[in-house]
Amino acid sequence: MGSTLKHNTTVGARIVAVEASSPSATAGIQSGDVLLAVNGHEVHDVLDLKFYLSERESDCTLVLRSSDGQLKRIRLKTARESELGFDLEEIQTLLCKNQCVFCFVFQLPRQSRKTLWIKDEDFRLAFLYGNYMTLTNVNEAEMDRIIEQRLSPLYISVHATEPEIREKLLRPFPGVQDDLLGRMKRLIDHGIQLHTQVVLCPGWNDGEHLVRTLRDLLEFHPGVLSVAIVPLGLTDHRRRVPAMDPVDAAYARRTIEFVKPFQDEFKRTAGNAFAYLGDEFYLMANEPLPSRSHYADFPLLENGVGMARQFLDGFTNILRRKPVDEIRGLKGTLVTGLIFGPVLEQSIQRFNRRFGSRLEVWPVENRFFGKGITVAGLLTGRDILEALQDKITGEFVMIPSEAMINEDYLMLDDMHRADLEQQLGVRVLPSGYTPNEFFNILKNMRSMKFLPASHSVAHSQLSYTMHMK
Repeated sequence: MGSTLKHNTTVGARIVAVEASSPSATAGIQSGDVLLAVNGHEVHDVLDLKFYLSERESDCTLVLRSSDGQLKRIRLKTARESELGFDLEEIQTLLCKNQCVFCFVFQLPRQSRKTLWIKDEDFRLAFLYGNYMTLTNVNEAEMDRIIEQRLSPLYISVHATEPEIREKLLRPFPGVQDDLLGRMKRLIDHGIQLHTQVVLCPGWNDGEHLVRTLRDLLEFHPGVLSVAIVPLGLTDHRRRVPAMDPVDAAYARRTIEFVKPFQDEFKRTAGNAFAYLGDEFYLMANEPLPSRSHYADFPLLENGVGMARQFLDGFTNILRRKPVDEIRGLKGTLVTGLIFGPVLEQSIQRFNRRFGSRLEVWPVENRFFGKGITVAGLLTGRDILEALQDKITGEFVMIPSEAMINEDYLMLDDMHRADLEQQLGVRVLPSGYTPNEFFNILKNMRSMKFLPASHSVAHSQLSYTMHMK
Protein backbone atom coordinates (compact mmCIF):
# COMPACT_ATOMS: atom_id res chain seq x y z
CA MET A 1 0.00 0.00 0.00
CA GLY A 2 3.03 2.25 -0.13
CA SER A 3 2.95 3.27 3.52
CA THR A 4 5.85 5.39 4.63
CA LEU A 5 5.48 4.53 8.31
CA LYS A 6 5.34 1.45 10.50
CA HIS A 7 3.66 1.72 13.88
CA ASN A 8 3.26 -0.52 16.89
CA THR A 9 -0.50 -0.09 16.58
CA THR A 10 -2.64 -2.39 14.45
CA VAL A 11 -3.20 -1.20 10.89
CA GLY A 12 -6.80 -0.26 10.22
CA ALA A 13 -9.58 1.69 11.90
CA ARG A 14 -13.14 0.42 12.07
CA ILE A 15 -15.97 2.48 10.58
CA VAL A 16 -18.68 2.79 13.21
CA ALA A 17 -21.29 4.83 11.33
CA VAL A 18 -22.07 5.76 7.72
CA GLU A 19 -24.34 8.67 6.87
CA ALA A 20 -27.22 7.81 4.58
CA SER A 21 -26.93 9.21 1.04
CA SER A 22 -23.31 10.26 1.65
CA PRO A 23 -20.57 9.57 -0.93
CA SER A 24 -19.39 6.66 1.23
CA ALA A 25 -22.86 5.10 1.49
CA THR A 26 -23.39 5.47 -2.26
CA ALA A 27 -20.04 3.75 -2.88
CA GLY A 28 -21.02 0.79 -0.72
CA ILE A 29 -19.03 1.54 2.43
CA GLN A 30 -20.74 0.05 5.47
CA SER A 31 -20.54 0.27 9.22
CA GLY A 32 -18.15 -2.47 10.34
CA ASP A 33 -15.79 -2.06 7.40
CA VAL A 34 -12.17 -1.46 8.41
CA LEU A 35 -10.37 1.42 6.72
CA LEU A 36 -6.85 0.21 5.91
CA ALA A 37 -5.40 2.95 3.73
CA VAL A 38 -6.09 6.35 2.23
CA ASN A 39 -4.25 7.61 -0.84
CA GLY A 40 -1.66 4.83 -0.49
CA HIS A 41 -0.90 5.39 3.18
CA GLU A 42 -1.73 3.04 6.03
CA VAL A 43 -4.42 4.24 8.42
CA HIS A 44 -4.34 3.47 12.14
CA ASP A 45 -6.77 6.07 13.47
CA VAL A 46 -8.66 9.25 12.69
CA LEU A 47 -5.49 11.37 12.79
CA ASP A 48 -4.03 9.40 9.88
CA LEU A 49 -7.24 9.91 7.96
CA LYS A 50 -7.20 13.65 8.57
CA PHE A 51 -3.56 13.99 7.61
CA TYR A 52 -3.57 11.92 4.43
CA LEU A 53 -6.69 13.55 3.05
CA SER A 54 -5.84 16.74 1.23
CA GLU A 55 -8.32 19.50 0.48
CA ARG A 56 -6.14 20.45 -2.48
CA GLU A 57 -7.15 17.26 -4.27
CA SER A 58 -10.57 16.61 -5.76
CA ASP A 59 -10.87 12.95 -4.81
CA CYS A 60 -9.37 10.21 -2.66
CA THR A 61 -8.76 6.46 -2.82
CA LEU A 62 -9.67 4.24 0.13
CA VAL A 63 -8.76 0.61 0.79
CA LEU A 64 -11.11 -1.22 3.14
CA ARG A 65 -11.69 -4.70 4.52
CA SER A 66 -15.33 -5.71 4.84
CA SER A 67 -16.72 -7.74 7.71
CA ASP A 68 -16.42 -10.93 5.63
CA GLY A 69 -12.71 -10.29 5.02
CA GLN A 70 -12.98 -9.04 1.45
CA LEU A 71 -10.71 -6.17 0.37
CA LYS A 72 -12.25 -3.35 -1.60
CA ARG A 73 -10.72 -0.30 -3.24
CA ILE A 74 -13.01 2.71 -3.53
CA ARG A 75 -12.44 6.06 -5.16
CA LEU A 76 -14.54 8.96 -3.88
CA LYS A 77 -14.92 12.30 -5.60
CA THR A 78 -14.10 14.25 -2.48
CA ALA A 79 -10.99 14.64 -0.37
CA ARG A 80 -12.64 16.47 2.48
CA GLU A 81 -13.10 14.41 5.63
CA SER A 82 -16.29 16.28 6.49
CA GLU A 83 -17.85 15.18 3.17
CA LEU A 84 -16.94 11.48 3.30
CA GLY A 85 -19.93 10.65 5.46
CA PHE A 86 -18.49 8.09 7.87
CA ASP A 87 -17.13 8.04 11.42
CA LEU A 88 -14.14 6.03 12.62
CA GLU A 89 -13.90 4.31 15.98
CA GLU A 90 -12.34 6.17 18.88
CA ILE A 91 -8.58 6.06 19.25
CA GLN A 92 -7.44 2.91 21.06
CA THR A 93 -5.33 4.33 23.86
CA LEU A 94 -1.60 3.54 24.04
CA LEU A 95 -0.66 2.61 27.59
CA CYS A 96 2.05 3.85 29.94
CA LYS A 97 4.57 1.36 31.35
CA ASN A 98 6.06 3.72 33.91
CA GLN A 99 5.54 3.27 37.65
CA CYS A 100 5.59 6.96 38.60
CA VAL A 101 5.81 7.59 42.34
CA PHE A 102 2.98 10.15 42.15
CA CYS A 103 0.75 8.30 39.67
CA PHE A 104 -2.87 8.60 40.66
CA VAL A 105 -3.68 5.10 39.39
CA PHE A 106 -1.65 3.73 42.29
CA GLN A 107 -3.74 5.86 44.64
CA LEU A 108 -7.26 4.92 43.56
CA PRO A 109 -9.74 3.35 45.96
CA ARG A 110 -10.08 -0.35 45.14
CA GLN A 111 -13.77 0.07 44.30
CA SER A 112 -13.02 2.57 41.51
CA ARG A 113 -14.44 1.64 38.11
CA LYS A 114 -12.12 -0.14 35.68
CA THR A 115 -11.69 2.70 33.20
CA LEU A 116 -9.98 4.84 35.85
CA TRP A 117 -7.16 2.31 36.11
CA ILE A 118 -5.98 2.96 32.55
CA LYS A 119 -2.60 4.72 32.43
CA ASP A 120 -2.29 6.44 29.06
CA GLU A 121 0.89 7.51 27.31
CA ASP A 122 -0.48 8.49 23.93
CA PHE A 123 0.96 11.18 21.67
CA ARG A 124 -2.39 11.41 19.84
CA LEU A 125 -4.29 12.26 23.04
CA ALA A 126 -1.54 14.74 23.91
CA PHE A 127 -2.20 16.50 20.60
CA LEU A 128 -6.01 16.24 20.64
CA TYR A 129 -6.81 16.85 24.31
CA GLY A 130 -3.69 18.27 25.95
CA ASN A 131 -2.93 15.08 27.91
CA TYR A 132 0.63 15.00 29.20
CA MET A 133 3.06 12.26 28.16
CA THR A 134 6.55 11.48 29.42
CA LEU A 135 8.03 10.46 26.02
CA THR A 136 9.49 7.33 27.65
CA ASN A 137 6.95 5.05 25.96
CA VAL A 138 6.99 6.65 22.50
CA ASN A 139 8.88 4.54 19.96
CA GLU A 140 10.87 5.76 16.97
CA ALA A 141 8.10 5.16 14.45
CA GLU A 142 5.73 7.22 16.59
CA MET A 143 8.34 9.98 16.86
CA ASP A 144 8.55 9.96 13.05
CA ARG A 145 4.77 10.17 12.82
CA ILE A 146 4.59 13.13 15.22
CA ILE A 147 7.10 14.97 13.05
CA GLU A 148 5.58 13.98 9.70
CA GLN A 149 2.03 14.88 10.72
CA ARG A 150 3.16 18.03 12.57
CA LEU A 151 1.30 17.16 15.78
CA SER A 152 1.94 20.44 17.56
CA PRO A 153 1.77 21.56 20.26
CA LEU A 154 2.42 18.51 22.44
CA TYR A 155 2.32 18.31 26.23
CA ILE A 156 5.36 16.74 27.89
CA SER A 157 5.68 15.60 31.49
CA VAL A 158 9.25 16.49 32.43
CA HIS A 159 9.25 16.58 36.27
CA ALA A 160 13.07 16.82 36.26
CA THR A 161 15.70 17.15 33.56
CA GLU A 162 18.44 15.47 35.61
CA PRO A 163 18.32 11.84 34.42
CA GLU A 164 18.81 10.28 37.84
CA ILE A 165 16.07 12.39 39.45
CA ARG A 166 13.66 11.79 36.58
CA GLU A 167 14.31 8.03 36.76
CA LYS A 168 13.53 8.01 40.50
CA LEU A 169 10.24 9.80 39.83
CA LEU A 170 9.10 7.92 36.73
CA ARG A 171 10.50 4.45 37.41
CA PRO A 172 10.37 3.62 33.67
CA PHE A 173 10.08 0.12 32.23
CA PRO A 174 13.40 -1.78 32.55
CA GLY A 175 15.65 -1.20 29.58
CA VAL A 176 14.03 2.07 28.49
CA GLN A 177 16.56 4.64 27.31
CA ASP A 178 15.05 7.93 28.45
CA ASP A 179 16.80 10.57 26.36
CA LEU A 180 14.34 13.31 27.33
CA LEU A 181 16.28 16.40 26.26
CA GLY A 182 17.52 14.76 23.07
CA ARG A 183 14.01 13.80 22.05
CA MET A 184 12.66 17.23 22.91
CA LYS A 185 15.37 18.84 20.80
CA ARG A 186 14.54 16.54 17.88
CA LEU A 187 10.86 17.48 18.03
CA ILE A 188 11.60 21.20 18.36
CA ASP A 189 14.11 21.09 15.49
CA HIS A 190 11.26 19.79 13.31
CA GLY A 191 8.90 22.58 14.31
CA ILE A 192 6.95 20.81 17.09
CA GLN A 193 6.21 23.17 19.98
CA LEU A 194 5.98 21.82 23.52
CA HIS A 195 4.17 22.68 26.73
CA THR A 196 5.88 20.99 29.66
CA GLN A 197 4.90 19.99 33.18
CA VAL A 198 6.52 19.44 36.55
CA VAL A 199 4.59 17.70 39.32
CA LEU A 200 6.39 19.20 42.29
CA CYS A 201 7.14 16.59 44.96
CA PRO A 202 8.58 17.87 48.27
CA GLY A 203 12.12 16.63 48.73
CA TRP A 204 12.30 14.94 45.34
CA ASN A 205 12.47 17.47 42.48
CA ASP A 206 12.25 20.87 44.17
CA GLY A 207 14.99 23.31 45.24
CA GLU A 208 18.16 23.07 43.16
CA HIS A 209 16.60 20.33 41.02
CA LEU A 210 13.74 22.62 40.02
CA VAL A 211 16.26 25.38 39.20
CA ARG A 212 18.13 22.98 36.92
CA THR A 213 14.89 21.90 35.24
CA LEU A 214 13.74 25.46 34.60
CA ARG A 215 17.15 26.49 33.22
CA ASP A 216 17.34 23.46 30.94
CA LEU A 217 13.84 24.00 29.57
CA LEU A 218 14.40 27.72 29.02
CA GLU A 219 17.29 26.78 26.72
CA PHE A 220 14.66 25.36 24.36
CA HIS A 221 12.46 28.47 24.35
CA PRO A 222 10.52 29.31 22.19
CA GLY A 223 10.28 25.65 21.19
CA VAL A 224 9.27 24.97 24.76
CA LEU A 225 6.37 27.34 25.23
CA SER A 226 5.79 26.94 28.95
CA VAL A 227 6.39 24.99 32.15
CA ALA A 228 3.38 24.21 34.37
CA ILE A 229 4.39 23.51 37.97
CA VAL A 230 1.58 21.67 39.75
CA PRO A 231 1.51 20.23 43.28
CA LEU A 232 1.73 16.57 44.18
CA GLY A 233 -1.67 15.13 45.06
CA LEU A 234 -1.90 12.33 47.64
CA THR A 235 -4.95 10.18 48.37
CA ASP A 236 -5.58 7.85 51.31
CA HIS A 237 -5.19 4.79 49.08
CA ARG A 238 -1.54 4.75 47.97
CA ARG A 239 -0.17 1.32 47.00
CA ARG A 240 3.14 0.11 45.55
CA VAL A 241 4.65 3.59 45.74
CA PRO A 242 7.05 5.15 48.26
CA ALA A 243 5.91 7.41 51.08
CA MET A 244 5.89 11.08 50.11
CA ASP A 245 5.41 14.32 52.02
CA PRO A 246 2.24 16.26 51.17
CA VAL A 247 2.14 19.79 49.79
CA ASP A 248 0.79 21.96 52.61
CA ALA A 249 0.15 25.69 52.98
CA ALA A 250 3.68 26.45 54.22
CA TYR A 251 5.26 24.53 51.34
CA ALA A 252 2.94 26.24 48.85
CA ARG A 253 3.96 29.65 50.22
CA ARG A 254 7.68 28.79 49.96
CA THR A 255 7.19 27.57 46.40
CA ILE A 256 5.52 30.81 45.34
CA GLU A 257 8.40 32.80 46.85
CA PHE A 258 10.97 30.46 45.27
CA VAL A 259 9.57 30.59 41.75
CA LYS A 260 8.69 34.30 41.56
CA PRO A 261 12.26 35.57 40.91
CA PHE A 262 12.56 33.13 38.01
CA GLN A 263 9.21 34.26 36.61
CA ASP A 264 10.34 37.90 36.83
CA GLU A 265 13.61 37.05 35.10
CA PHE A 266 11.86 35.05 32.39
CA LYS A 267 9.47 37.93 31.72
CA ARG A 268 12.51 40.07 30.96
CA THR A 269 14.35 37.48 28.86
CA ALA A 270 11.59 35.35 27.34
CA GLY A 271 8.77 37.91 27.19
CA ASN A 272 6.45 35.96 29.51
CA ALA A 273 6.54 34.17 32.86
CA PHE A 274 7.39 30.86 31.09
CA ALA A 275 7.06 28.94 34.40
CA TYR A 276 3.49 28.99 35.74
CA LEU A 277 2.33 27.69 39.11
CA GLY A 278 -0.89 25.73 39.39
CA ASP A 279 -3.73 27.61 41.08
CA GLU A 280 -3.64 25.24 44.04
CA PHE A 281 -0.39 26.79 45.27
CA TYR A 282 -1.98 30.24 45.59
CA LEU A 283 -5.27 28.95 46.99
CA MET A 284 -3.56 26.67 49.50
CA ALA A 285 -1.19 29.43 50.65
CA ASN A 286 -4.04 31.99 50.77
CA GLU A 287 -1.95 34.24 48.54
CA PRO A 288 -3.33 36.65 45.91
CA LEU A 289 -3.68 35.19 42.45
CA PRO A 290 -1.53 36.72 39.71
CA SER A 291 -3.20 39.19 37.35
CA ARG A 292 -4.67 38.21 34.02
CA SER A 293 -1.61 39.55 32.17
CA HIS A 294 0.61 37.06 34.05
CA TYR A 295 -1.01 34.14 32.21
CA ALA A 296 -0.60 35.58 28.69
CA ASP A 297 -3.31 33.83 26.61
CA PHE A 298 -4.03 31.17 29.30
CA PRO A 299 -2.41 28.24 27.43
CA LEU A 300 -2.53 25.90 30.43
CA LEU A 301 -6.07 26.32 31.71
CA GLU A 302 -6.85 22.61 31.47
CA ASN A 303 -3.87 21.87 33.70
CA GLY A 304 -5.30 24.08 36.44
CA VAL A 305 -3.09 27.07 35.66
CA GLY A 306 -5.05 30.33 35.57
CA MET A 307 -8.51 28.79 35.98
CA ALA A 308 -9.17 30.68 39.23
CA ARG A 309 -8.05 34.01 37.74
CA GLN A 310 -10.20 33.50 34.66
CA PHE A 311 -13.16 32.60 36.86
CA LEU A 312 -12.77 35.71 39.02
CA ASP A 313 -12.41 38.03 36.04
CA GLY A 314 -15.38 36.45 34.30
CA PHE A 315 -17.43 36.71 37.48
CA THR A 316 -16.61 40.39 37.79
CA ASN A 317 -17.80 40.93 34.22
CA ILE A 318 -21.11 39.27 35.06
CA LEU A 319 -21.61 41.54 38.06
CA ARG A 320 -21.05 44.58 35.84
CA ARG A 321 -23.08 43.61 32.78
CA LYS A 322 -25.92 41.20 33.49
CA PRO A 323 -29.48 42.39 34.19
CA VAL A 324 -30.63 42.08 37.78
CA ASP A 325 -34.25 40.99 37.63
CA GLU A 326 -33.75 37.67 35.86
CA ILE A 327 -32.64 35.77 38.97
CA ARG A 328 -33.84 37.98 41.83
CA GLY A 329 -34.92 35.87 44.81
CA LEU A 330 -33.40 32.66 43.46
CA LYS A 331 -32.40 30.38 46.35
CA GLY A 332 -30.12 27.34 46.10
CA THR A 333 -27.02 25.46 47.27
CA LEU A 334 -23.72 25.51 45.34
CA VAL A 335 -21.31 22.61 45.83
CA THR A 336 -17.54 22.95 45.36
CA GLY A 337 -14.29 21.42 46.61
CA LEU A 338 -12.60 22.55 49.80
CA ILE A 339 -9.75 24.43 48.13
CA PHE A 340 -12.01 26.64 45.99
CA GLY A 341 -14.61 27.14 48.70
CA PRO A 342 -13.32 30.48 50.07
CA VAL A 343 -12.97 31.98 46.58
CA LEU A 344 -16.45 30.91 45.53
CA GLU A 345 -17.94 32.07 48.85
CA GLN A 346 -16.58 35.60 48.42
CA SER A 347 -17.78 35.70 44.81
CA ILE A 348 -21.27 34.47 45.64
CA GLN A 349 -21.64 37.01 48.44
CA ARG A 350 -21.03 39.74 45.84
CA PHE A 351 -23.39 37.94 43.46
CA ASN A 352 -26.18 37.82 46.05
CA ARG A 353 -25.81 41.51 46.84
CA ARG A 354 -25.88 42.44 43.17
CA PHE A 355 -28.75 40.24 42.02
CA GLY A 356 -30.86 39.83 45.14
CA SER A 357 -30.39 36.04 45.07
CA ARG A 358 -29.92 33.79 48.09
CA LEU A 359 -27.27 31.30 47.01
CA GLU A 360 -25.25 29.41 49.60
CA VAL A 361 -21.84 27.81 49.00
CA TRP A 362 -21.22 24.38 50.48
CA PRO A 363 -17.59 23.08 50.24
CA VAL A 364 -17.55 19.28 50.30
CA GLU A 365 -14.80 17.17 51.82
CA ASN A 366 -13.55 14.38 49.56
CA ARG A 367 -13.86 11.13 51.50
CA PHE A 368 -13.80 8.91 48.44
CA PHE A 369 -10.15 9.74 47.68
CA GLY A 370 -9.17 11.31 51.00
CA LYS A 371 -8.71 14.69 52.65
CA GLY A 372 -5.61 15.44 50.58
CA ILE A 373 -7.77 15.77 47.45
CA THR A 374 -9.54 19.10 47.60
CA VAL A 375 -10.36 20.04 43.98
CA ALA A 376 -13.93 20.18 42.72
CA GLY A 377 -13.27 17.98 39.68
CA LEU A 378 -12.72 14.89 41.86
CA LEU A 379 -15.84 15.16 44.00
CA THR A 380 -18.09 12.11 43.96
CA GLY A 381 -21.82 11.64 44.29
CA ARG A 382 -21.65 9.83 47.61
CA ASP A 383 -19.53 12.61 49.16
CA ILE A 384 -22.03 15.20 47.95
CA LEU A 385 -24.93 13.15 49.30
CA GLU A 386 -23.32 12.71 52.70
CA ALA A 387 -22.38 16.39 52.97
CA LEU A 388 -25.79 17.73 51.98
CA GLN A 389 -28.13 15.48 53.92
CA ASP A 390 -30.62 17.79 55.68
CA LYS A 391 -28.47 20.82 54.85
CA ILE A 392 -29.84 21.95 51.47
CA THR A 393 -30.79 25.59 51.15
CA GLY A 394 -33.36 26.48 48.51
CA GLU A 395 -34.95 24.80 45.52
CA PHE A 396 -31.91 23.31 43.80
CA VAL A 397 -28.35 22.04 44.21
CA MET A 398 -25.64 22.96 41.71
CA ILE A 399 -22.60 20.67 41.36
CA PRO A 400 -19.35 21.20 39.41
CA SER A 401 -19.56 20.22 35.75
CA GLU A 402 -15.89 19.21 35.98
CA ALA A 403 -16.92 16.33 38.26
CA MET A 404 -19.11 14.73 35.53
CA ILE A 405 -18.73 13.40 31.99
CA ASN A 406 -20.90 12.40 29.04
CA GLU A 407 -24.60 12.68 28.30
CA ASP A 408 -25.68 11.02 31.53
CA TYR A 409 -23.50 13.19 33.78
CA LEU A 410 -21.50 10.31 35.26
CA MET A 411 -19.37 10.95 38.34
CA LEU A 412 -16.25 9.14 39.47
CA ASP A 413 -18.12 6.78 41.80
CA ASP A 414 -20.58 5.81 39.03
CA MET A 415 -23.36 7.98 40.38
CA HIS A 416 -25.25 10.20 37.94
CA ARG A 417 -26.75 13.62 38.30
CA ALA A 418 -30.19 11.97 38.12
CA ASP A 419 -29.26 9.68 41.05
CA LEU A 420 -28.39 12.71 43.16
CA GLU A 421 -31.63 14.39 42.15
CA GLN A 422 -33.65 11.38 43.23
CA GLN A 423 -31.92 10.91 46.56
CA LEU A 424 -31.70 14.59 47.51
CA GLY A 425 -35.26 15.30 46.45
CA VAL A 426 -34.43 18.58 44.69
CA ARG A 427 -33.34 19.55 41.22
CA VAL A 428 -29.59 19.08 40.63
CA LEU A 429 -27.96 21.38 38.09
CA PRO A 430 -24.54 21.29 36.42
CA SER A 431 -22.52 24.43 37.12
CA GLY A 432 -21.23 25.04 33.61
CA TYR A 433 -17.57 25.64 32.85
CA THR A 434 -17.56 29.45 32.80
CA PRO A 435 -19.22 32.23 34.80
CA ASN A 436 -21.40 33.03 31.77
CA GLU A 437 -22.61 29.42 31.59
CA PHE A 438 -23.23 29.50 35.34
CA PHE A 439 -25.36 32.64 35.04
CA ASN A 440 -27.35 31.33 32.08
CA ILE A 441 -28.10 28.03 33.81
CA LEU A 442 -29.46 29.92 36.81
CA LYS A 443 -31.47 32.26 34.59
CA ASN A 444 -33.05 29.40 32.66
CA MET A 445 -33.13 26.70 35.34
CA ARG A 446 -36.89 26.19 35.28
CA SER A 447 -37.09 25.56 31.54
CA MET A 448 -33.74 24.54 30.11
CA LYS A 449 -32.58 21.11 29.02
CA PHE A 450 -28.95 20.68 29.99
CA LEU A 451 -26.24 20.00 27.47
CA PRO A 452 -24.15 16.86 28.03
CA ALA A 453 -21.04 17.29 30.13
CA SER A 454 -18.13 17.95 27.78
CA HIS A 455 -15.98 14.84 27.35
CA SER A 456 -12.88 16.75 26.32
CA VAL A 457 -13.08 19.34 29.09
CA ALA A 458 -13.91 16.79 31.74
CA HIS A 459 -11.21 14.46 30.48
CA SER A 460 -8.60 17.22 30.61
CA GLN A 461 -9.73 18.36 34.05
CA LEU A 462 -9.46 14.79 35.30
CA SER A 463 -5.97 14.51 33.81
CA TYR A 464 -4.97 17.67 35.67
CA THR A 465 -6.47 16.81 39.00
CA MET A 466 -5.23 13.25 38.94
CA HIS A 467 -1.71 14.22 37.80
CA MET A 468 -1.49 10.86 36.07
CA LYS A 469 1.77 11.83 34.40
